[in-house]
Amino acid sequence: MKNAFEQVYGAPFLARLMFAEIGSSPKEDLFLCLDYDGSISSDGPTAGARQRFAVLSATKTSGELMEKFLQQNHVTDAPLPEAIAIAADSWSIGRMAMGETAIKELPERDAVRKHRDEQLANGGIEAAVLERDAKSGIRYRILSEDELRSSLQG
Repeated sequence: MKNAFEQVYGAPFLARLMFAEIGSSPKEDLFLCLDYDGSISSDGPTAGARQRFAVLSATKTSGELMEKFLQQNHVTDAPLPEAIAIAADSWSIGRMAMGETAIKELPERDAVRKHRDEQLANGGIEAAVLERDAKSGIRYRILSEDELRSSLQG
């Protein structure tokens, strides 16, 4: 990666990156988003109100719609199956905003679920969760296909 940015004559890399660090308590958690233009947004330990989620998307509109959906539906201490369903619905909204009939406003919940189910029928999702109480230094766990599918059945 470093070499790609040092190359003067090569094609530039465009990247949007999200970093998450899980602390020993929720107050110490950190989200950091770095955009290809160098802008940084963070949700770190500050005195102000905190947004407990972050999104990455290919377009500004899809990212804004995903964020609006999460502002209305995100629950910090949600059980894992509920959190997976909310994340998958947010992902589906982002996909709908970039599709052939790109949406400009949040769709109804039934339309989101229908789109999500259609997309997942033809593909899969890779996902992981951060676990504060992990027994090892590695604080993430890759979710199994069964765990993901069973969370999305409701």
